[in-house]
Amino acid sequence: LYGDWTRQIPGCVQCHGPGGAGAVEHFPPLAHQPAAYLVAQLNAWREGTRHNDPNQLMVGVAKAMTDAEVTAIADYFAAGQEVKP
Repeated sequence: LYGDWTRQIPGCVQCHGPGGAGAVEHFPPLAHQPAAYLVAQLNAWREGTRHNDPNQLMVGVAKAMTDAEVTAIADYFAAGQEVKP
């Protein structure tokens, strides 16, 4: 959620906006998306089957995340919780 710069993982909300609400065209909303959908998208980047990532940012992020982190992020945004500073 807040990222881990030691592993080159920026926080989700840094690009996807406050609460994961989305920010401009290339940073779609994460909030209220089904957890299974979010997991599937992150896994697609990890596996190289999703290609709409012009700067390869999400590919790097997804590959650096553990399975547990992917699940936790997906569950968090699916629940629609607000991001606290």
